[in-house]
Amino acid sequence: MGHWGVKSFENDDASDALEAGFEEVHGAVYDDLMDDRSPLTFDQVQQKLANLETLTAALAALVETVGKPFEEWDEVERLAFAGVVVRHAEVEVPIPDEARIRALDWLEHEDIDWDEATVRRLRRDKEIVLLRKAKPPES
Repeated sequence: MGHWGVKSFENDDASDALEAGFEEVHGAVYDDLMDDRSPLTFDQVQQKLANLETLTAALAALVETVGKPFEEWDEVERLAFAGVVVRHAEVEVPIPDEARIRALDWLEHEDIDWDEATVRRLRRDKEIVLLRKAKPPES
């Protein structure tokens, strides 16, 4: 797994899924904002464009990439799922209960050896609190 940080979404699978979700929903607008000439940072672009549709599209892209039932997902695939959900929760997108509960469960039972185990544990705890507080979409 290509992982460059301790946040759940800082890995190749989550990053690819997020990119696919934003591209599917926002297309050329996303591409223009991600261009090196854009004054916005990567985080600012996601903050600006993230919504329930990008969450849904990103999770669908991840499910398609993994290509097997949730019960068969490994720890890395579960981390990517949680990462997509966490990233959207961080930018205050309402999180459907099904995705929130699955991400919470997978974070609470994460069994990955991290080089920076203490830093990851602290970050994971922060993500769990964030997901517990996340509001569902309005009906």
